[in-house]
Amino acid sequence: MATSMAQAINQALGDCLAEDERVLVFGEDVGTLGGVFRITDGLAAKYGERRCFDTPLAESGIVGMAVGMAMRGMRPVVEMQFDAFAYPAFEQIVSHVAKMRNRTRGKVSLPMVIRAPYGGGIGGVEHHSDSSEAYYAHTPGSPWSRRRRWRTRTACSARRSPGPTR
Repeated sequence: MATSMAQAINQALGDCLAEDERVLVFGEDVGTLGGVFRITDGLAAKYGERRCFDTPLAESGIVGMAVGMAMRGMRPVVEMQFDAFAYPAFEQIVSHVAKMRNRTRGKVSLPMVIRAPYGGGIGGVEHHSDSSEAYYAHTPGSPWSRRRRWRTRTACSARRSPGPTR
């Protein structure tokens, strides 16, 4: 049986949690419920609620907390339910996540991942079907080539901090 995208992401997150105690997964309904698309299903039970936990529906707070944790050596993986919910966190993402390494001349890295399902044309309501990836694609500090995106996606295993990904 073929592995679905959700299963592959769940496995990758599990691998990251297993190999590095600094990895934390948190966000909207990712703990007990396993995420709106069940991407994190079973991770809280396996790795504990201190490493996979729910947050309030406060996207700017979620990203801000992740920025602080990453600055202190943690490796947060945060999830928002849908891409359109990321707008309140846009300033954090653009001003801090994407630019921190350059702003500090490489002295401060933010080894973190922000996950947000996206995509128009699915017939969802307005907050569930945005395709706002162009905002991030044109943000300085954001990976733009396929090669850089791949390196970023595998950074959890490689223990590097290449910057944000989409």
